[in-house]
Amino acid sequence: MKTKGSIAQLPKHQNPGYILSKDGRLVVFDESSLQGLDPVGLFLGDWVEYEEMDRNEGKRAFRIKPMIRRAEE
Repeated sequence: MKTKGSIAQLPKHQNPGYILSKDGRLVVFDESSLQGLDPVGLFLGDWVEYEEMDRNEGKRAFRIKPMIRRAEE
């Protein structure tokens, strides 16, 4: 099921990133889950659409896509 949220923490140095879901939960993700996004161009607060899966360690986001594309600078 697709849901929406905003980037709350960016992945760095083998550490995961987090998405703040619309219902206030933090959902973990890693760079391999990004679709159509360059991690370098990702910013805190960016809105994304994603799917969730349940894992033993909790909810995890995958198939993350941007909701708004930034203009090239």
